[in-house]
Amino acid sequence: MRNTPTISPTMPDTPVDPVGINGIRHNLTTTEEMLEKIGNYLFAYYVPALVLLGSIGNVLSVLVFFKTKLRKLSSSYYLAALGLSDTVFLVGLFVTWLDIFQVPVYTREPYCQLLTYMSGVASFLSVWYVVAFTFERFIVVRYPLKRQSWCTVRRAKTIIACLTLAGSVHSVPYFFYAGPQYAENDNHTICDMRRDYKEQLEIFNYVDTVIVFIVPFTVIVVLNSVTSLTVWRFAGLRRNMTLPKRKPSNLEIRRQMSFQYFSTHPNGRNGVLRRPSMRENRMLYSQMKVTKMLLLVSSVFVCLNLPSYVMRVRAFVETHPSYLMILVQFYFYLFFITNFGINFFLYCISGQNFRKAVIEMFRRQRQNRVNQEAISGCGTQSELLRAYGNLAMRRTSIPMLSTTTTTTTNRTAETLLWKEYADSPPVMNLP
Repeated sequence: MRNTPTISPTMPDTPVDPVGINGIRHNLTTTEEMLEKIGNYLFAYYVPALVLLGSIGNVLSVLVFFKTKLRKLSSSYYLAALGLSDTVFLVGLFVTWLDIFQVPVYTREPYCQLLTYMSGVASFLSVWYVVAFTFERFIVVRYPLKRQSWCTVRRAKTIIACLTLAGSVHSVPYFFYAGPQYAENDNHTICDMRRDYKEQLEIFNYVDTVIVFIVPFTVIVVLNSVTSLTVWRFAGLRRNMTLPKRKPSNLEIRRQMSFQYFSTHPNGRNGVLRRPSMRENRMLYSQMKVTKMLLLVSSVFVCLNLPSYVMRVRAFVETHPSYLMILVQFYFYLFFITNFGINFFLYCISGQNFRKAVIEMFRRQRQNRVNQEAISGCGTQSELLRAYGNLAMRRTSIPMLSTTTTTTTNRTAETLLWKEYADSPPVMNLP
């Protein structure tokens, strides 16, 4: 099963009896016992914390990308889609974690097939969404003049829809291959691949490894390397522009010529070199800030996913792994699931525009609440103003008394009006 820990999720204070392959867990070394105990503690307490904080962070990321000025960027849609797919994976992980509290939802029909399918789709989409925005950043940095025609919001939505459809179709075999299975070594039911489809499952594992691991990771590493080199060159050019004028070195001249080549016109005539204008430089500088954040996200993604997939490839070659390798696989699995819950923190650490957007969103929400309270208060004040307005009209409608009217009549009218005003709350001063 895709990236499922071989070690069983038991409570830390209960006897640990992980799945022993062919009875290999007999005489554990001190190191293996320590790693086993730490692994059970991590699974019992680290997983729910990751699910809670990661889900909150992913939801906040989606809101920021859709409700602030960042929604104008095509890369925001890729990151929002990534946040949704990561949240789906964390939900499935939480249901799996509930098994340690004797809530066997994951090991029942049809939840086993459904959750396995969801995990497969989420893993597929997380990888290829990263590939999508990595390729977009490559276009923005390497060919900046093509950004407006290639890197559009409409194109991003189309790519996201196509990837979602491809991931949904790719993971359909999980509905047939997965199911509750009785584990004789552990004497309990687990959600695993059906033994009847052993040959088909082996072929599917090879295909899945190529599609979800080899191809996307190769693309990410190559594009990130080229993009990082271009960002480094651009940063060097900006530093040279701010330094006092001096004769450039041969290395700096080559960098400028190379950067001029990157900024050629998108009509395909790459033989004509030209230097980008000030407006293009400002645009590039703004894009570079976004690029640095996405480079960090994709690099962390590779670092956290690569060990788990390497162990998966090794499992194809080594049919009888040692128990120490099983424990190592479990710790790499923890690295793997961590990637689904830390993107919000990576955005905050590396993205200045993202931090401003988060502050802007919360400030706007607070201002909306203040405005609603003010509107509600104005409604109450309007009612009072209408009441006082009617009272004032009553006062002005009293006929003017002639000079021949007695003083007693004037005092009586003024006394009646004063009593009416005194019975009302003193909100406004009447003449």
